[in-house]
Amino acid sequence: MLTKSDFNFELPESLIAHIPNSRRDLSRLLVSRSSQEKELSIFKNIGSFLPEGSLLIRNNSRVIPSRVTGRLDTGGKVEITLIEPLLETKNATWVGIGKPFKKIRSGRKLTFEGFEGQIRQTQEGTLPTFVVEFDCSWDNFYALIDRYGDIPLPPYIKRSGEDEVNDKERYQTVYSGPKGSVAAPTAGLHFTEDLIEQLNQEYNIEMLDITLHVGAGTFLPVKSESIEHHKMHSETYLITESVYEKLVRAKQEHRPIFAVGTTSLRCIEAFFQMGMSQDHKTNLDRWHKTDIFIYPKSKDYRFRSSIFNGIITNFHLPESTLIMLISALAGYERTLEIYRYAIEQELRFFSYGDSSLIYF
Repeated sequence: MLTKSDFNFELPESLIAHIPNSRRDLSRLLVSRSSQEKELSIFKNIGSFLPEGSLLIRNNSRVIPSRVTGRLDTGGKVEITLIEPLLETKNATWVGIGKPFKKIRSGRKLTFEGFEGQIRQTQEGTLPTFVVEFDCSWDNFYALIDRYGDIPLPPYIKRSGEDEVNDKERYQTVYSGPKGSVAAPTAGLHFTEDLIEQLNQEYNIEMLDITLHVGAGTFLPVKSESIEHHKMHSETYLITESVYEKLVRAKQEHRPIFAVGTTSLRCIEAFFQMGMSQDHKTNLDRWHKTDIFIYPKSKDYRFRSSIFNGIITNFHLPESTLIMLISALAGYERTLEIYRYAIEQELRFFSYGDSSLIYF
């Protein structure tokens, strides 16, 4: 069994992308079709590296500016970050994290510019959380949070006063729709509307939208040396019947299928795992939760979905659950070799970094 330390590697600070590329599709692209083959290009050329008629599964969740500062009813200042929507509620209700957490207690009211909330419950643990219900509908809440909230950028992004980035626009995919993520599905940040049209018109490449609201778990480090003891934070996802039918048809037609990012792959895999003992139809067009953690359990991780030919993905943190997921599919040695090559070629890492296309 591989351990957390097996996924560590030395990454020069200079390769961490703190600001995005000037143009989305001008990010660099590393293509790996096999353990022996690696090729460098730029992202706008990705169509030439995908089989004609491919199907791309992408996550259309939209990042909300979920970090807000307000006041407790005791008068003290509080900063909260909303990490998971509880979508079955009438009023906008979220799981959140915040500081100072010791002062956030059940029953206390929070006042923000334009709206208020009340703490319904708290929970201690590795990631102390609370549930807050706001005094407004979901539509009103999103209008207010868009106006008063800030995008919760990953902690590794550090900016100088001279860096001017409109993260509310740039830290979104151009095809984002349903609101609810606290982190971007970053593999999709490289697509432009023109590139999407080109892929369709010139290469007959189709895109299907699933929705997985990315939660704070994407930032949580693996703390235990034994990776099987790591507990993923749950995330909410939905797959529509029309998307599922197109996916099944593509598989029957033996069309190549690629995941745009780890969140898209986790969403599909979670759905198929859940559906093994139930009729898939009953699970469609409904919100579900998943805390699926994909890592190399033995030589290879055997997927229930078994539909993907590869993945489009950025370069991830050392010892993160994301690099573990990639190695479960591409193989441990091959994944580390890809990362060594990326470092040698000085590709940029993490959310605003460069991209890769890895065949399985």
